[in-house]
Amino acid sequence: MALRPQDLDKSAVYSSVWLRAHGMHPRELASSKLTRVLPGHVTRTDAPAGLRAIALVAQRQLIQGAVISRETAAELFRIPLPHELTHEGGAAVHLRVSDGAAARRTPLINVHLQMQAPVIRHHGVLMSHPVVAVQEIAPRLSHAELVICLDALVADRHGAAARVPLPELLGLIRARKGRGAAELRAAAIDVRERVWSPMETRMRLMLLGHGYPEPELNRPIRDPATGIVYYIDLAFPQWSIAIEYDGRHHLTDPRQQGADLHKNEVLHAQGWSVLRVSTADLHRPEDFFLRIEEVIHRRALSAA
Repeated sequence: MALRPQDLDKSAVYSSVWLRAHGMHPRELASSKLTRVLPGHVTRTDAPAGLRAIALVAQRQLIQGAVISRETAAELFRIPLPHELTHEGGAAVHLRVSDGAAARRTPLINVHLQMQAPVIRHHGVLMSHPVVAVQEIAPRLSHAELVICLDALVADRHGAAARVPLPELLGLIRARKGRGAAELRAAAIDVRERVWSPMETRMRLMLLGHGYPEPELNRPIRDPATGIVYYIDLAFPQWSIAIEYDGRHHLTDPRQQGADLHKNEVLHAQGWSVLRVSTADLHRPEDFFLRIEEVIHRRALSAA
């Protein structure tokens, strides 16, 4: 009986040679039921393999001993990346070798020749150290995108899969040389530990760039009635201003909407002015800044 795509395991990667040897018809192999994820390797289109499985095949079968690097390593560490640098966004799998293999570049895999650099084994995958992975892609990132990556690495909650405490991160960055090192050092100035999402990084940099003082990040506020502790995304305690970023789930998830309403009540009861912002405010922040200035003006009048 011929092997068919629906007979294959879900979330697995298969060699095209192996599939042909086990009876899969070339027509099935070339059909839309299978998706090429590496040269000579496919996965089920309706149940595709994840990036970790693909990286393991690349490392163990295609180029043995290679190190998963660049945006592939960064994504496996769950470092936030621009969509076009992710596997879903079409990025190739990146590996680096120091000898014994030639550099190659295809739409599915990029092999880079590079001198030895620190590595880490994460969930069975040998990868560039997180700081090295970020340095490798630093020239392709804006300053804000690079700070987002580093904020995720040092975050004490909701950050990357491999945390690097801030003092250690700064020491590693100071020691880095070569391409991307200068961009890392420039971004390190703006890195903070208690940033729990990329949009918090963007809001903080936007505020600092507009001349506002450093906001307090994820300030805890306790509801005296229930004991629930909420966290203000960015806070200016001197003006009792709480800035909250509302992503898509804040608008579509009923449970999140209920939590936001309760959080607003707790903050208002404790004298905070709550300013909720969205992605649109980050792209066109003029009205957002006017809202902040109006609250600061009101606070000044009431204190006079």
